[in-house]
Amino acid sequence: MMPISLDLVISILTAIPLGTLKDKLQRNETVIKLLRKFNLEPDAPPADFSGIYVYTLVEYGAGKPKQILQLFRQQEIEQAFHKAFDCDSPAILIKAGEDYLNESALGQEIRDLGIDPRREFMAFAAVFMEVAKRTRTPGDVMMGNAIASLQKRLSMVMDRIERLPTIEGIRTEFARLEAEDYPALPTAASTNIQKSKVFILSQQVRGWFETLSYRFEKYEIWEDNYFEWIIDVPVRRKKYDRILVRGIAGEAGLRDILALRESVEKQRTDEGWLVTARRISRAARDEVEKAENRNLACYTFDELLDQDADFTAYLDWLETEIKTRQIDTKYVPLACTKDEIDPDTQCKIGVSHYDDRDGWIEGYIDLWLDDPAKEHISVLGEFGTGKTWFAMHYAWLALQRYRDAQNRGLERPRLPLVIPLRDYAKAV
Repeated sequence: MMPISLDLVISILTAIPLGTLKDKLQRNETVIKLLRKFNLEPDAPPADFSGIYVYTLVEYGAGKPKQILQLFRQQEIEQAFHKAFDCDSPAILIKAGEDYLNESALGQEIRDLGIDPRREFMAFAAVFMEVAKRTRTPGDVMMGNAIASLQKRLSMVMDRIERLPTIEGIRTEFARLEAEDYPALPTAASTNIQKSKVFILSQQVRGWFETLSYRFEKYEIWEDNYFEWIIDVPVRRKKYDRILVRGIAGEAGLRDILALRESVEKQRTDEGWLVTARRISRAARDEVEKAENRNLACYTFDELLDQDADFTAYLDWLETEIKTRQIDTKYVPLACTKDEIDPDTQCKIGVSHYDDRDGWIEGYIDLWLDDPAKEHISVLGEFGTGKTWFAMHYAWLALQRYRDAQNRGLERPRLPLVIPLRDYAKAV
């Protein structure tokens, strides 16, 4: 396949008047026409980097301002994507993008338009990863994962990212997308799975630190099985503690504590934090309790969140509320119905009934929560049919799962947040 000129692609994309592709269906039709104009099959992207990059630019760039499209024409950015494609290292994209946007005049020009260039860069990177995944041969695809329409998938990814209000949320979503089916980039070998896990953890941790407004120093180390940063954590007026953060894939062990101590001494930071996704060995936990390691700590990611986000009081309130109403003992299982709507005619064509065969209404909600393509859900019913009790009952089930995982050191499931509408109305 002959290389396609990025200048030509951008000139055609910028010819689309801004604001004319607000309708999702119209945008999808335009994207498909443009892809075919460049001899690219909408649901079968080419396997080479140049083809994937052009495909991504068309898919992402339709309806975008010229300045944003020019960002992905820059040699430094294109080379970063190429290197990430060859090495299966999404971290390369994040670092290169941040450096370029912070230092370039184009990054400032985009900000002057009232647009956060980091959001645009992360959105483009997410689309690039999704397109790259589809270039693998069927034997490379994880068993049981059917390939759905690529256009629908990309539309869903972009919609989800667009709805996220903060760059921290986008980072977390980017990591979640990476986790769905790694390695994300097709040239990677199975040995790169560990590297992918490190990247996922890094984005989750970085997103949390940015939420807390911690400042990142320039020090940054990326290896296949760990990363290191130095962050500045405010302790009092204009005073900071310098913390060396070391994130690893897999179980944190004694050797990792020793490596952390060595890095802390070398970089002369005030403290060192070892962070892993799930497991910390008993020897590692005992080691950081020693007096000589009083400036070291090790956390799972959930334990790291617990340091600054304590939901104990809320969870205690929720448990008290449920037990006071005796929902934990007197709740009666509820069935539910769901109308089946024809997506083309928008007419009702049938009704699904969910009862004990499906785990009642909570069984349906469980499946809905587990569906990556889900949108919002509403539970409707007449006065007194059990909507409030069901909501509290489901929160009770979620609360028990959350506390059980917390006590056992397992990955935390969703935290149930109950907001009574009458209280919300009073608050606003």
